Amino acid sequence: MSYTTVIIVLLVLVVIYFIFRGRLTKNSSDHRANNTNSNGNVISMDKHRKTKTISGDQPCSSCKKKNGKLVFYAQENGTVVGLCKDCKSKAIKQDMLPL
Repeated sequence: MSYTTVIIVLLVLVVIYFIFRGRLTKNSSDHRANNTNSNGNVISMDKHRKTKTISGDQPCSSCKKKNGKLVFYAQENGTVVGLCKDCKSKAIKQDMLPL
């Protein structure tokens, strides 16, 4: 008696599994069909490229001037400092390591 109830319960669970699996497969195929008409998850990077900041906009950590391209150095305490070409001598005097 107990074996038959276990077999019946297992059969019911298998039937329920296949019913829900069929519904999920149908919904996902409909979803894929809708995405083929649109761009899907592809995002244009044009706006990101235009808003990207240029390193020339960053001020020097020492003189605070925007002299163009910065060279980044590590201080002894572990902080990172961006210095312009004019302040490079300060980095050499303080034995900073370039990154």
